[in-house]
Amino acid sequence: MRSELMVRLAPFTLAPLYFELVFLTFCFLFCFSTEFERKVVEATSTAEALQKSLDAKASDRSALEAVVTSACEGLGVSASGSSLRSRVEALYSRAGERMREALHGGVKKALAVVSSHYADIDLPAVCEGYVLPDDETEAQEEVQRLEDAAAALGDALAAFFDDEVELPPLEVQGPTQTGQQDP
Repeated sequence: MRSELMVRLAPFTLAPLYFELVFLTFCFLFCFSTEFERKVVEATSTAEALQKSLDAKASDRSALEAVVTSACEGLGVSASGSSLRSRVEALYSRAGERMREALHGGVKKALAVVSSHYADIDLPAVCEGYVLPDDETEAQEEVQRLEDAAAALGDALAAFFDDEVELPPLEVQGPTQTGQQDP
């Protein structure tokens, strides 16, 4: 009999526990949903800020790629790869080549000018470099003195040849080509 009574009373004894469980679940979900909603809003605003930053970086990179591509085309540089890095490295290498070419051309011009003034000059001896004292400190001081003495005259001689310098045409990309306006 007692077991029969327990079976009949079981729904009534479990009902308060059930309602308490539902109530606690509701409270937990309500509290959790408020905190969850706050975190969702926070995460959304962070994601939006990151997206704006990413878009700006992508835009800057596109503008940089356009400028580097234009420079490569203008200087006749063909990069070994298609990456921005390989194109910049190719430009750097080409700039070094152009500097060496300019240096060599300038030295040849200077030797030609000196030869025109001194017919009996021993150019191979001149091409061996400075004639300096053996003491390193004295040698450095003498090189500095010689370079200081030649600085203004060297600029004047270089200016004499300025008309011979030919630069490749500079093709400037406007805002419609890169999608960016100059600052």
